[in-house]
Amino acid sequence: MRPKTDFLFTLALFTLFALAALALVVTGARVYRSTAASMEQNYTTHTALAYVAEKLRQNDVAGAVEADGSRLCLTQYGEENSCLYIYEYQGWLTELLIRESQEFRPESGQRLLEIQSFSAEPKAGSLYEISVSGTDRETVSLLVAPRAAG
Repeated sequence: MRPKTDFLFTLALFTLFALAALALVVTGARVYRSTAASMEQNYTTHTALAYVAEKLRQNDVAGAVEADGSRLCLTQYGEENSCLYIYEYQGWLTELLIRESQEFRPESGQRLLEIQSFSAEPKAGSLYEISVSGTDRETVSLLVAPRAAG
């Protein structure tokens, strides 16, 4: 009688251990999935802000930045005056480089990052507020002040 009880006790203990291990793996997978999604969203919004800030710094010339709320125009001077537009179009951060004599057509732009919304607002003096909302609708903002403009 004793060996049968030992076997059942060992089997019950093994089953309990297996269920606990399975629960731990399932919980770990949920945490990993949640963390990975959060990191990807954070990457998207912060990368978009860093990209726009870098474009502003590259184009740091007095009077070369125009913002109208929904798009940013960085005037570039060369053989022909041109403008680099940065804006949101159909859920994407988009850029379009055109000559000032050409018509702005938002569908012609190059898609950069998937976002929900983008805004570029002029603030006091030469300060610009750039805001990006990711696909989870969380908005992140950045204040940028081109040096040449001040």
